[in-house]
Amino acid sequence: MFHRLALLLAAAIALFGAVIHFVAPLFGPGWYAFFGAPPQVVASASAGSWLAPVSTLAIGALMLLAGLYAFSAAGVMRRLPLTGAALWVLAVLCTLRGFILVPVWLWAPQLLTTFEVVAALVWLVAGLGFIAGVLAARRPLQLA
Repeated sequence: MFHRLALLLAAAIALFGAVIHFVAPLFGPGWYAFFGAPPQVVASASAGSWLAPVSTLAIGALMLLAGLYAFSAAGVMRRLPLTGAALWVLAVLCTLRGFILVPVWLWAPQLLTTFEVVAALVWLVAGLGFIAGVLAARRPLQLA
């Protein structure tokens, strides 16, 4: 049961991230800057060029897919193809995104913002949720 809750939390994090990315083009350059987008993306949003909305929507789509795989593994929706492999990939990526905080803190502390710290910790929690899903999938079948 714990793994299901952990996967649902990972899904919620991923879906919230997707929503933030999907609405970014509607809120403009300030939104991109607040969420730590690279300067060229903020400049693209200011100029109205394609880089900002396309890259943001692509990232949002990947986060949406992560949420769907978490829902699939938690049994909320039908099983998606390659769910086991997707859980592994998502567990690694989200956990690495969380742990990136350590090298940034050691070698470039000037890059740390409150948002970056919170985002790293939130994605670490999501990564742990995906790890719980991977571990639950590896357990042998228990007969009642």
